[in-house]
Amino acid sequence: MSTFSSNGGVSIYALGGLGEVGKNTYCLESNESIILIDAGVKFPEANLPGVDYVIPDYTHLKLNKQKIKALIITHGHEDHIGGIPFLIQTVHIPIIYAPKLAAELIRHKLDMMRVREPVNIVEYDSRSHIKINGDEFKISFFRVTHSIPDSFGVIIDTKEGRIAASGDFKIDLTPVGEQMEINKIAHFGEQGVDLLLSDSTNAEI
Repeated sequence: MSTFSSNGGVSIYALGGLGEVGKNTYCLESNESIILIDAGVKFPEANLPGVDYVIPDYTHLKLNKQKIKALIITHGHEDHIGGIPFLIQTVHIPIIYAPKLAAELIRHKLDMMRVREPVNIVEYDSRSHIKINGDEFKISFFRVTHSIPDSFGVIIDTKEGRIAASGDFKIDLTPVGEQMEINKIAHFGEQGVDLLLSDSTNAEI
């Protein structure tokens, strides 16, 4: 776990997705709140026969379940939404914010897995602005291009500074669907970003 400010105002940690492909789950935690970015699974490798999914360890969330305020989804790939059925049967998630395509995939997944827990899913787009716990976390979005449509990065403004989480992306100037909002990304950069949480899959090649 890494602390974003010297006074411990906001901590940022990953339950999965660092040094691995899958289980993507970032957490931002203050004294009063926890918000999650993505809730993915990892598909098992040959050393896990008979296992369908590998999910993060949700113990910390169970121990702090009263602080959980929201889950934000960047896009609809399984390594970013596949853990949701397991997560919401472990802790109560008051609200899930997701792009339209991801929201439909989540609804289908919950229905297919016969999850009876009531789930509040709210769709967002690149013009949306969300406030969590008053103005403790102010969230906005920018569209990115990826191998699935309707993918977004997330800007989280806190009293300790601005965090940018890129989501998964590849810069594609001729995408199927909407263009990546490069000008909007540049505008956020000009305003100042204190911490970048960036996708780096295949960055070395």
